[in-house]
Amino acid sequence: MSTDAGVATGTADTAGNSGKGEAADRVAAALREGAFDPQHGGEAFLRSDAEKAIRAALGSDTRLVVAGKDDGQLRAVGFMGARFQPDLVVDAGGSQVAVTITLLKSDASGVTHALAGALVLASRYSSVVAFILDRRLAKRNPFDDPSDTPAQRQLSDAEQALARQLWDRHKVRLEVRQQDPFGW
Repeated sequence: MSTDAGVATGTADTAGNSGKGEAADRVAAALREGAFDPQHGGEAFLRSDAEKAIRAALGSDTRLVVAGKDDGQLRAVGFMGARFQPDLVVDAGGSQVAVTITLLKSDASGVTHALAGALVLASRYSSVVAFILDRRLAKRNPFDDPSDTPAQRQLSDAEQALARQLWDRHKVRLEVRQQDPFGW
């Protein structure tokens, strides 16, 4: 079993939204399959890994704007005094896909900000990919064989339904990827 499993969610049928859906699907797939160094925990490193993954999947001529490098070209969105800025923006054939990256290390509190930010960004961008890199340790069953890899938690049916609704109603693609924090 792989210690770096991706959980694709929100993969509802995108018929009728081919431009937005296809671009968001391609970006989400690039992040799902891309290489994220387990030793990289800072925003700049995660953005760099994401940029490399997207360029490798979509081609080196893909126009990308990255927070921290191209800040003057990124458009933030405000809501009730809070400002939300994507980590990357991918220009895919006239469709702008905003990408947010959230790293979970110990608890799930970052999910709230990730989903809220993605919903606000959806008001300005064609679509949003909310990428959650889950590096929380899986809890072992004390009765399992110690040499077995602990089972990766999958999204529940209710969580998957919410992810589909985020896409159908707001064009927010939720991509959750679980990764062993030690890279074993």
